[in-house]
Amino acid sequence: MTLADPAAAKSALRMFVRTRRKLLAREFPEADRMAAEVGRGPLAARFPDPAGKVAALYHAAGSEVSPRRLADQLALAGWTLALPSVEGETGAMVFRQWDRAAPLSRDSIGLHAPAVDAAIVTPDLVVVPLLAFDRDGRRLGQGGGYYDRALEALKARGEVFVLGLAYGGQETANLPHEAHDQALDAILTEKEYIAVKV
Repeated sequence: MTLADPAAAKSALRMFVRTRRKLLAREFPEADRMAAEVGRGPLAARFPDPAGKVAALYHAAGSEVSPRRLADQLALAGWTLALPSVEGETGAMVFRQWDRAAPLSRDSIGLHAPAVDAAIVTPDLVVVPLLAFDRDGRRLGQGGGYYDRALEALKARGEVFVLGLAYGGQETANLPHEAHDQALDAILTEKEYIAVKV
């Protein structure tokens, strides 16, 4: 799809890719397990010593690929886990330490997040959901811009590795993009690990 206005092109595409993701979720109910297995080697190679490192994941909503199995794998390897939380009047996304034994709360946009007394942490790895991706590392999200703003702030402070978690069928060539869109470093699907070449 090519439109002169990338924002309009993204809006037009979202309805289609949401429907496609729902169909993929039915077709690949074990995608979370498969993706965790596919990602085991590449993530271990990228982060050979995760001690002291923080991995931010997300609480899956709707047809998103669940990162729960990946979270189990990362925790066993020694990572500290975190979840995003959208907070405050500005709707800034922060990352709070995730104690998986503690109940989750709802953040300001209704997503499951750790309680507000959980420590805010700076992740080394951020696993993000998406509606569509391409092999150049572009990601189409829900349109709120929360991840883009949070990732821009993290990148300004230091190195962070951004991993998109998706069904392989969510790949969409030549996604429209805007200057503020934050690129993925890699994409993990139930079929493969795609390292984005810069």
